[in-house]
Amino acid sequence: MTNIDINAVRAELAQALSKKFDDSTGVAIYGAGDTAERWFNSFLDEEEITPKYFIDDTPSKRGTTFLGKPIVTFEEAHALCKSFVIVLCSYDARTIEFMSKSFHENPVEKGEFCSSFDEYVFCTHAKEILDVFDFLEDDLSKATYANLILARMGKAKQNQELVRPNRPYFEVPEFTKIKFDEVFVDCGAYVGGTIEQFLTVRLGEVKKVFAFEPSDRTFRALKVRTDRLIAEWGLYDDQIKLVKAGVGEEVYHTKLKTTMKNDYATCAIFSEKHKCTQMGDVTVYAIDAYFAEEPISFLKADIEGYEWKMIHGAKQVIKRDRPKIAVCIYHSAFDMYRIALKLKELCPEYKFAVRQHYCDIWDTVLYAYV
Repeated sequence: MTNIDINAVRAELAQALSKKFDDSTGVAIYGAGDTAERWFNSFLDEEEITPKYFIDDTPSKRGTTFLGKPIVTFEEAHALCKSFVIVLCSYDARTIEFMSKSFHENPVEKGEFCSSFDEYVFCTHAKEILDVFDFLEDDLSKATYANLILARMGKAKQNQELVRPNRPYFEVPEFTKIKFDEVFVDCGAYVGGTIEQFLTVRLGEVKKVFAFEPSDRTFRALKVRTDRLIAEWGLYDDQIKLVKAGVGEEVYHTKLKTTMKNDYATCAIFSEKHKCTQMGDVTVYAIDAYFAEEPISFLKADIEGYEWKMIHGAKQVIKRDRPKIAVCIYHSAFDMYRIALKLKELCPEYKFAVRQHYCDIWDTVLYAYV
């Protein structure tokens, strides 16, 4: 990595985050599609933020509601959304440019246009983001974190020199050390790629692996792969335990749903109000409940936006065991700061690193270790 002036990086980040949004009157979301739905539910995770309207000029949507909130036209927004913060939910540059131009040509009275959900969240939580930046352990982490925040705000291009694509979840040295009594918990095991990499990095040395995967199709593929790995590494059958379930804040039963036709692509556990394709019943476990009697030493999570709930359902285990944690933080703008802050609150001894494992804003992993 080219030498980077970390003080200059922090100053640039602080400047970008200094934009103020007065949302005391209200917030409206510009757009009423799939992206808006995802961001709306992220808003609901933070109790202080409740959008009042969706703005959408699509004729078929006029006079209807979306996720329990009224859809208003841009013209109607002039009367209903005075002094609101208008948040555009899109990552598409052309969409952002078009809607930004439309807003500034016909602005809502005293309203503020925010070109992205991420910009709004990051600027309204600038202190928290800078706090995370300051307690990251190494310069690569600080540079990576700042660059990702700026890129997600549209203030910078992603710096490809900072990307580390080869070993997701094992990039930090503390996560590759061989430990004979390691108990590895893989939340979102998918088809077993991370488990295979884990065994390769550790030369097959592990006490036990727990793999949580809720999808029928991927679970079947996971079983085939782990059977092969057990044979190849000479493990006992009970050293890899597959759990067909999701992971969240508490134990319950719900529906597994996906917005995609191909179950292999991605799936997530949603509440009933989401408009998704139903896939079947699934059990959701809390880490605290499942591992109440069994210590763990390594916790990995890539669970399509459920990472925050997973952390809340693992508070006692984290305090008790202080496991190494490799958790995705890119699914929600809020997760880019709140997961690190929560882990530091639960275990003040944790050290933190951030690595970017893909040449885009996806696959951002937070590493926590003692």
